[in-house]
Amino acid sequence: MSKFLLLFEQSYISKLKTKSFYITTLIMLLGITAFFMWPTISGWFSSNEKPVTITVADQTKGSAISYFKNNKKIIFKPAKQSVKQEEHRVVTGKVDALLILSLKSGSQLDAQLRTKKPFELNTQQILEEQVRSAGQLLTIQQLKLTADQAQRIIDQKTNLNQKVISPTADKGKSSQQKTTATIVSYAVALIIYLFVLSYLSIISSEIAAEKDSRIMEIIISSTSPIVHLLSRVCGVLALAMTQFTVLIGAALIMARVLQSGKYWHLISDLFSSLTAGYTVFAILFFFFACVLYTLLGAVLGSLVNKVQDVGQAVMPVTMVLMVGFFIAISGMSNPDTLLIKIFSFIPFTASMIMPMRIGATDMSLWQGFLSLVLLGLTIVGLFIFSLRFYRGSVLTYTNGSFIKKIKQAIQLSK
Repeated sequence: MSKFLLLFEQSYISKLKTKSFYITTLIMLLGITAFFMWPTISGWFSSNEKPVTITVADQTKGSAISYFKNNKKIIFKPAKQSVKQEEHRVVTGKVDALLILSLKSGSQLDAQLRTKKPFELNTQQILEEQVRSAGQLLTIQQLKLTADQAQRIIDQKTNLNQKVISPTADKGKSSQQKTTATIVSYAVALIIYLFVLSYLSIISSEIAAEKDSRIMEIIISSTSPIVHLLSRVCGVLALAMTQFTVLIGAALIMARVLQSGKYWHLISDLFSSLTAGYTVFAILFFFFACVLYTLLGAVLGSLVNKVQDVGQAVMPVTMVLMVGFFIAISGMSNPDTLLIKIFSFIPFTASMIMPMRIGATDMSLWQGFLSLVLLGLTIVGLFIFSLRFYRGSVLTYTNGSFIKKIKQAIQLSK
């Protein structure tokens, strides 16, 4: 135990004191700060922007122009001159654009925008939404309704309340709960992807560096390979959990303090719609993913002879992580597809996909337990294999393909 604690402390403390750890943590903290302060930061750059001025030539012989509302981005003004004269004003820069409204096929609103230079995407989207809304209101008005009645129809929102009447079936989740869980699950998948990718490289590089400098032979001569493996894995996991705790704690403090606590209320509302079971599953899948890929990183790092070869060694694992992450992204639009269901049970991708299925679908919880058990059994199996395989791999200095190195490591471990 004393040797384990010594190696664990050396692995954990040495990495904790490195400049790279502080720099990466600081960069992440700056990113979190920028996220919470984004309204203020964006205001610094957009405060001097003037709203776009658009003159509207209403040829509908109606009140279509009344449906266009001024905002911070666009100011609408009725055209006081002919279309050609208004176009000349656009060319000379007196106004930014001319919007010509007319009726197509007798009843459908047709809008033509004439500008000196293209609008920005945000301005285009706002204008398109205004034109779409005006077309709807004008059509309703043609049914002899007043403007207020037409607006009431447009603003009408009807909620669909689902009730399962079968006594044996689950009551199901609301669409709001599923949407919230989808957003949180995407954040979980992103965190797993970034953390695992980072610490997979750290543990692989650490073990490869010890082999490259021949320090590994001295360590193995004074302690067993099993103790060395466990100390390195636990040290890197402790480092990952330390950084994760610091970042989450800082994010919660910022959410509470910045922007008058606006984000704190948003986070509270977000997590209030999540069940306790989902939260437990998400935490377990995150931790199990870190353990699984840290073990893989240790094994792969023990196979290479030089630190420069670590990138090539961990490339297959990186590709698996990328596949799981992109499948999780595809599941945001429809988490009930067969592809999502299949990969939610594969241990190497389940941690990024199964939390989304648990929160965003009405699947039975036994599927979540099954996926978690499969992931746990994979970790146990990999751990048992690693304890035996590691004895030979750390002393393997053969040049050649990975297959050749694996064969030699297996022979030495017998």
